[in-house]
Amino acid sequence: MLKALTQILISLFTLTCIFSFLLNYLNAWINVSSSLPIGIYLIKKDDGIPKKGDLVLSCIPKLYANLAFERGYLTSGKCENKIAPVGKYIAAAKGDNVRTASDGIYINGKLIKNSKAQKYDANGFKMFTQSINRTLYDNEILLLNEKENSFDSRYFGIIDTNFIIGKLEPLAILKE
Repeated sequence: MLKALTQILISLFTLTCIFSFLLNYLNAWINVSSSLPIGIYLIKKDDGIPKKGDLVLSCIPKLYANLAFERGYLTSGKCENKIAPVGKYIAAAKGDNVRTASDGIYINGKLIKNSKAQKYDANGFKMFTQSINRTLYDNEILLLNEKENSFDSRYFGIIDTNFIIGKLEPLAILKE
C-alpha cells in the first residue's frame, strides 16, 4: 500500500514538474479566476505596444496587490512583490477620458457595462474604490473586465503601462 502511494506521489510530482516546465517554455499563464474564462493563455511579450481593447497580463500597484493577496483575491506569483499578476482588458488608454460614478465607470462619456464598484466583497470586507475624473496621459491605462466582481481598476485605479507583462492569447479555454 505504501509503495503504491509513493509511486502515485512521485508520478504526480513528475507530472507537475513537466507541466510547469511546459508552461514556462510556452510562456503561458493559467487563469483560474472567474473574471476571465478559465484556461491557459499564451503571454506575448513582443507583440507590439498594448492598446485599448487588448487582453493583457499585468502586475498591479504594490499597495493594492498586497491587500488583494491578504484578502485572497490574488495568490503568490512573479510580480515585484511576489504576488500573481492579473489578466484584464485595457478599457482606456492615452487620450481617453475616465470618470468614476456611483453607477460605474464612464469612458469618453459611455457607461461601461458591469463596471459599478461593489461596496463589499464576497467575504464582507469593505472595498476600496477610486475617484477618477480625467483624461489619461502617455503610458497610463485603465484595466477592466466586464464582470461585476472583477478585481480591476475600479479598485486599484489607473496604472502605468510598465506594469504590463504582455498581451494574452487564449490557448486552451476550459470554461466560458
